Amino acid sequence: MPSSDIEKCFEIEQRLDDVAGVHVRRFYYSEALVDYPDEVRKIFSNDLKFFDKMVLRGSWSMVRKLMIQGMDLGHDQREESRDIIEEELDWIDGLLSNGGSFLVGDKFSRADLTAASLLAPIASPKEHPVYNDIPLPPKMTSDMKTWQERPAIKWVNKIYREFR
Repeated sequence: MPSSDIEKCFEIEQRLDDVAGVHVRRFYYSEALVDYPDEVRKIFSNDLKFFDKMVLRGSWSMVRKLMIQGMDLGHDQREESRDIIEEELDWIDGLLSNGGSFLVGDKFSRADLTAASLLAPIASPKEHPVYNDIPLPPKMTSDMKTWQERPAIKWVNKIYREFR
């Protein structure tokens, strides 16, 4: 891979980590943890042993409060993150507008892996081992439906089909 592609790959990864990843997570938790905390606790309890489930249940209100504070969650923050996600989808749509199959160069790269991984929660590819089994809050589900025809979301699903 030419050094210019390596630099571009790093820049894309960095932006995805710093922006898309943060806001996809905040988008989900701002609705799910704020309005449907019992559903999130059930998800967190998956695969825990009985004792650990009881510890989580007993400490859930504190865990929830710390997560809400630590990730700056709430209804306004959900809307802000949704808007930022749409900007990031616009950006990725632009990267894909040349008709290529990958974000950088002509081979699958770390940039593609990063983008597909961080956008999987809103693309919900059927090949993903987790995201199809998680109950999603209604506003998030509605937004995801409006995004399904976007080039970036179709691309994430294609990446999962071809490389998962």
